[in-house]
Amino acid sequence: MMSQQFYWCLRNALCLACWCACAAQADTPVPFGLPVQYRIESDNQIGEAATEVSSLAALDAAEYDLAELEQALGPYHPDLAAVILDVAAAATETGDYELASSLYDKALHNARVNDGLYGDQQLPILRGLLDLFLLSGDREGFEARAAYQFRLLGSGLPPFEEGEMQAAIELFRVSLDALMGVSWEGRAQDLLRMHDRFDDMAEAVCADDTVSVRWCGPFTFMLARFYYLLEYKLEAFVDDPRFERTFSDSDWQSLDREPRLEALQRRLFSRGEKAFERLLVVSPSNHDALSALADWNWFYRKRDKAKTLYRQACRLQPSRFETASPLPEYPALAFQLAFQASYVPVNASLIVTEKGRARDLEIELPLAESEGDRPPARIRRAMRAMSYRPAFDDCGDPMEGELELDLIYVD
Repeated sequence: MMSQQFYWCLRNALCLACWCACAAQADTPVPFGLPVQYRIESDNQIGEAATEVSSLAALDAAEYDLAELEQALGPYHPDLAAVILDVAAAATETGDYELASSLYDKALHNARVNDGLYGDQQLPILRGLLDLFLLSGDREGFEARAAYQFRLLGSGLPPFEEGEMQAAIELFRVSLDALMGVSWEGRAQDLLRMHDRFDDMAEAVCADDTVSVRWCGPFTFMLARFYYLLEYKLEAFVDDPRFERTFSDSDWQSLDREPRLEALQRRLFSRGEKAFERLLVVSPSNHDALSALADWNWFYRKRDKAKTLYRQACRLQPSRFETASPLPEYPALAFQLAFQASYVPVNASLIVTEKGRARDLEIELPLAESEGDRPPARIRRAMRAMSYRPAFDDCGDPMEGELELDLIYVD
């Protein structure tokens, strides 16, 4: 029988080995777009009302007329829907988003009563609600109504139609956005359900000749964004059968997560590679797809294959490879700023080496109130931890080069 002292020595040695394995596998680059993303100037700032603001008196009058009409016709008369939408639009213009939301919900109920639970008359009302939630920054409201719109248009089942494709992309985008900045503790089942829905629909769309040329790319890139998030956000696991055989105590289980999620994590590189290769079968000359496959390989440090793919992509669009770029360049990850309470403009300059690493990093805050204001340390750490696609010398060898970026830091 194993002595107690030997048992503890073995236990500590295996613990150290597992810690080293975790440390080695946890060195995942930070995908560009999580803490920082490109700064795009926009007139549609968070919480900004429409340019033409109706007077409160006009809104009060419109509400009064609506109440009178409801009494005359009854609360569910079909002629009420258009009037309710007009008052909802007026409420939006005044910035009364709560009232506008309740009016859109009332119009939606009216449409369901008169045209059935799956009537197309609900679609413009839902569009108004989604636009309202973007304007007010209500991500939960947007996600709930986007899911309802998706179900209304077919739940991603063939035969596929244009509206169904757009609704699916809209739902997937906001669902991913909701996962980008939060803890994934206890979300294994939600992640698996989301992946299965993304993956099944992407595969079906890319296999359908009637929609694949137009929609295989958007669905593949949406799925790939999820894969980048999974690669970064899921904690490293320990794969050591000696450890599992030796210790049966539940406190010493190294693989105590959802088995299907763990299996997905193990095969993540091959799943992403398969998705990009499937897109290239549909669109063989698609530069974005070729660059995306190269980015995926470079992100996983498979540099020989990545360089071969980058050279092929460079011959299609040489100007894009004159400077480096943070990864992933394709598909781009980014928070939806409509749902962010605040963000900070950042200017960054750095040298990207031929191996895609950052050095000589300089960061400035262009809107700093005083010269003493310093950028959050998280920005510097994240940018140093990123992987970069190097520039290429006449589509040949990777080369070192300067990179300047206008960014925002999402807190």
